[in-house]
Amino acid sequence: MKTQVGIIGAGPAGLLVARILQLNGIEAVVLERRTRQYVLDRVRAGVLESGTVETLRTYGMGARLDREGIPMRSMQLCWDRQKADVSLDDGTGRHLTTYGQQKIVEDLITQRERDGLPIIFEAAVDRLEDIEGETPRIHYTHEGEQKVIECQFIAGCDGYHGVSRRHIPGSDEHVFLTEYPFAWLGILAQAAPLAARRGFAHSTRGLAVASARSATVGRLYLQVEPDADPNAMSDQEIWDELDLRLDDGTDARLNRGPIIERSVARLRGYVCEKMRHGRLAIAGDAAHIVPPSGGKGLNLAVGDARIMAEAIRRLLKSNDTGLLDTYSEMCLRRIWPTVHWACSMCEAFHIFPGQTSFDTRMQYQMLNHWGNTEIGQQRLRKAQLGLPYEI
Repeated sequence: MKTQVGIIGAGPAGLLVARILQLNGIEAVVLERRTRQYVLDRVRAGVLESGTVETLRTYGMGARLDREGIPMRSMQLCWDRQKADVSLDDGTGRHLTTYGQQKIVEDLITQRERDGLPIIFEAAVDRLEDIEGETPRIHYTHEGEQKVIECQFIAGCDGYHGVSRRHIPGSDEHVFLTEYPFAWLGILAQAAPLAARRGFAHSTRGLAVASARSATVGRLYLQVEPDADPNAMSDQEIWDELDLRLDDGTDARLNRGPIIERSVARLRGYVCEKMRHGRLAIAGDAAHIVPPSGGKGLNLAVGDARIMAEAIRRLLKSNDTGLLDTYSEMCLRRIWPTVHWACSMCEAFHIFPGQTSFDTRMQYQMLNHWGNTEIGQQRLRKAQLGLPYEI
């Protein structure tokens, strides 16, 4: 098979690159090792920056988002049985929007299939070849057969465990990684989220998060041990624990309902600073992972996709390598400040092994700074709304 761009990974980054290239008249084939149903069912973050929303609208992916997205104009912080509501209004009209990542993926897949463009599911990429030449090749296995795609560029959007990063020479020497000693138990529940009960809570029992996925479905999290069994707690035990950790000194309690999905995710911070070599570039989780505190992973992936797609367009349409040569540098200008903020949030809200009462008081001081001081609120607001896109 021959195409102009081979895209590895049918997550938000890969699918958005494919969509942008399509609208610029560039052919692409998307390879995904998982099944179509697995990709559509995979639940991830759902907090979108204004820049992400505008990007999706620009490339024709805003219709359902505009119907179902929930504006998020403030952020609640809870600690030591008190609460602060921080406005996210910076005077520009920007705000966050709650819209599940799996819906974005579904929108992009549906549109691509409607346009008759190829997504090959259950395609296991084995190796990449000749990425320093003008016709790199992707070797993969599909339906028991060894196959090859010859292209002019490879977009590696295949996540932390994917093959793309491993084909960038010396990439391990440019990796920065921290792994946190806890995980998040995430649930989806058929229970109407309460406006007075949405946000991040610090508790001596561990972090809790309450957010909305729709008017009738809640997305909630509990800090748990790294090897926790997602089915170890009953529904009632989970709801009781959430109410304990979200206690802000009032009588408010969460609406309860059936828990329809559970998962446990380890937390890590990771950045690979070498994001391109020859005719291969990586984006999204292949290049960086942030702790879910702050909901920044998807937004970073969109920033990568915008720059990557434009760099590919200039290369293939005009033989201009200028943007491609600065791809890593430009992406990292958004990545590192965003990773720093997400890790700061992580360190302020979680209980760490061996944590002392002094450590807890220091966390209270940081949360009070963000929640109750003008300069702290400005810092939180700016970080949550996100940095502007350069491309």
